[in-house]
Amino acid sequence: MNALLTGLYLVLLITAGRAGSGLRGPRRHPPIATCALFAAVATFSFLQLLAAPALFTALRRDRAAIADGQVWRLLTSTVVQDGGWPGTIFNLIALAVLGILAERLWGTRHWLALALVVQVLGSLWGLVVQPVGAGTSLVDFGLAGALATTAALATRHPLGFVALAAGLALLLLGDIHGGAALSGALFAVAAHRIQVRRSQAQVK
Repeated sequence: MNALLTGLYLVLLITAGRAGSGLRGPRRHPPIATCALFAAVATFSFLQLLAAPALFTALRRDRAAIADGQVWRLLTSTVVQDGGWPGTIFNLIALAVLGILAERLWGTRHWLALALVVQVLGSLWGLVVQPVGAGTSLVDFGLAGALATTAALATRHPLGFVALAAGLALLLLGDIHGGAALSGALFAVAAHRIQVRRSQAQVK
């Protein structure tokens, strides 16, 4: 099962990145939000791994603690990691690549909205399938789902559909990352519909 999940992770992230690399927004957006989150994740994760392991317990997603009112854990769990050094490095690389592509496409405000939506919804799904955990991967997979969906809708890019199929498989397997990818996909569908309506209004 671990090998299957790892394969699906790689398929989703790589194909979504390839499909999203061809997308362009109406103007060039500097990756401000991506850099800010990257710096925050690197700082907290490295502190956790090198000097302060208690940060993980204090900030992680924890169903019992959240039920007691610590709802902020739905957000803070993104800046610490449950995958050790390999997971941390993998998550940071994915964040840098997919984050830059997404922010270049949608701009900083929409990027922040997307990241917030996928982190919260992905964490809520995580309370069902993985009650305790942490990591930046929810944002990474949410960005991937959004990029894949946009590429599938806007350009019919075949890799966008491959990425979405991998995300659906993860969801059906009860994996937390499938929920994050689905959240990103739904965000992208909503954004695409808004853009289409605006274009139609301008034509009229």
